[in-house]
Amino acid sequence: MDRRLFVWGAIGVLGFAGDAWARALSEKDAQTGLRDILTKGTQAAVERVSRPGGYWDDTRIQIPLPKTLAKTQKLLKPLGQSGLLDDLHLRMNRAAESAAPAAKGLFIDAIKGMTIKDAVGIINGGDTSGTQYLQRTATPGLKTAFTPPMQNAMQQTGAVDYLDRVVKRNNMQGFLKTDAKTYLGDYAVGLALQGLFYYVGTEETAIRRDPAKRTTQILKAIFG
Repeated sequence: MDRRLFVWGAIGVLGFAGDAWARALSEKDAQTGLRDILTKGTQAAVERVSRPGGYWDDTRIQIPLPKTLAKTQKLLKPLGQSGLLDDLHLRMNRAAESAAPAAKGLFIDAIKGMTIKDAVGIINGGDTSGTQYLQRTATPGLKTAFTPPMQNAMQQTGAVDYLDRVVKRNNMQGFLKTDAKTYLGDYAVGLALQGLFYYVGTEETAIRRDPAKRTTQILKAIFG
């Protein structure tokens, strides 16, 4: 069977009959084009956040201290006693920058695992539907990759011990649902990934909307 007819039939079964792109593209073409989009977007995002200052110097994705610690930092700063929390704040962001390159391989694995059904949903979805696909499929591996450097950064600053002391001194045992090291690590990892996906989505949207970024004939056929 002609692969274009196969795709057109598959699209009809999935409820997307009438989409013009399917008539011109084979299953392989569509998947190749989408993989190209997602590969370009993820590589650009990883390179952006992993450079020095990628998180720290970017107010859109800079990782803040947890609210309770940020409040303490604000109170201590005029007294010149916020050094530990200032260091923690910086190190969380530096750790995110250091961990980011590990995302490349995990993104590639997720992109390779994309099925024709995934491809149809992405093409017919919104500006960041490919990014949402990656969030669903790559996030577990990304959390595993980001957690050790984040936790190490928290430990090296003395912030884990500091948080333990703050909790005990202020009778805030209910503030932590787990130990201080895990709490700080999980918090920082969550926001680091949020920042990374922010720029994956930005890159995907640009490719969808800007004809100049459609650098292959397949991309032009899909989104032209």
